[in-house]
Amino acid sequence: MKSFLLTTALFTTLPLLATDRVVEEFGQPPAYASITAAVSAAVDGDRIIIKNRAGNIPWIENISVAHSLEFLSYDNDDFFYVQGSYTITGATGRTVTIVSMYNTSGGITFTNGGTIRGTTVRVLDSHLVNGDITLGTDMFQAEIEGCTLENGAVDLNFGNVVGCDIDASQTSAPAIEVSTNNTSSPLDTCAIIGNKIKGIVSYEGIFVDTEAQVVHIRNNYIQHGWMGIQVYAGNTNGVQNLIWNNTITAYTGQFTTYGIDMANTNSGSVWEIMNNVITRTWSGTNRGVNNDSGNQGQINVYYNHVSNNVSTPIDAGFTFTANNTTNEAITLNTDGTFSSAPSCIDGGNPAPVFYDLDLSIGDAGAYGGSYTLDNFFPLHTGAARVYLTGHPFNVRTGATLRVKGMSYDR
Repeated sequence: MKSFLLTTALFTTLPLLATDRVVEEFGQPPAYASITAAVSAAVDGDRIIIKNRAGNIPWIENISVAHSLEFLSYDNDDFFYVQGSYTITGATGRTVTIVSMYNTSGGITFTNGGTIRGTTVRVLDSHLVNGDITLGTDMFQAEIEGCTLENGAVDLNFGNVVGCDIDASQTSAPAIEVSTNNTSSPLDTCAIIGNKIKGIVSYEGIFVDTEAQVVHIRNNYIQHGWMGIQVYAGNTNGVQNLIWNNTITAYTGQFTTYGIDMANTNSGSVWEIMNNVITRTWSGTNRGVNNDSGNQGQINVYYNHVSNNVSTPIDAGFTFTANNTTNEAITLNTDGTFSSAPSCIDGGNPAPVFYDLDLSIGDAGAYGGSYTLDNFFPLHTGAARVYLTGHPFNVRTGATLRVKGMSYDR
């Protein structure tokens, strides 16, 4: 079950008749012999509690979900093993939560219904061996946290992707895509934070095209074959979009590769590109922070570190450019930590609000600052987790302290 922790606690009240519906192999009433049978009998607020079959042989079923339900393992701190597609039908006020699914072949997708952002889907601490999470519709708010996708991608219009390990190197899509220009709902934040991402040739590691949200792309380790991060549009309210502390490397390619590509940004949008590390092992033509066509927004580029083997490190024409380094070789270990990058250590913005957790000057890259990638890994720790907090970076006497946390407990 997932909860949002605020300065005052929020509680979700389930229907009085909500039921735990247990699924077990050869189940007899009151248990159910299949997930399909349990879902068919369920009403809003029920939990589908799944016992694993002998030897963790997956439950092989395609599941259609048309109620507010939670799916989780019968065994504490364990996965439930399935194979098949889970299709969620939208409806206003519907919430579907999936905790610790291990899906050997199949993904999570949708059927439209309801109103804009009327359906919430939470996929938490799950592992998809061969499948996508495809919730790219304005009708859905998607929360994807702490998940592993061995061969798949994440597509959403509204929501967050936090602390995931996504290998899309065999797919035909960006590893993470957020795309909507529907501005009829209140401006909200889209957090793409603390992910390990591997992309494919001709597609982006992270692609964002949204006018409807404030975008925070922070502390991701991205291996890509075309563009590490590409953004379009941006909110027109002047609220800063943050591209901070990412480590980006071109590990393969076919055409010119780009670490961060800014294109077609909206007038009135503001983009802060700070504390990123960009390098490459691919031998073709490559660019670091690229000023692509159609930009009308304010784009500030500072305290970034681009390896000296990148053909065009920092493009011309940005609104503000300062304190970037481009004269040093940067090499990475397999996990995105630095093998050799002296200027990146303590090389982020030196303001105290950007310090590392040890209170030293912040490092550039995914392991620097308060959202260091170490906060989000390893996955599936077998415990309750607060996976993201939002809070002011400095506290002043007399000011109200507002802290928002997002968590779940299996």
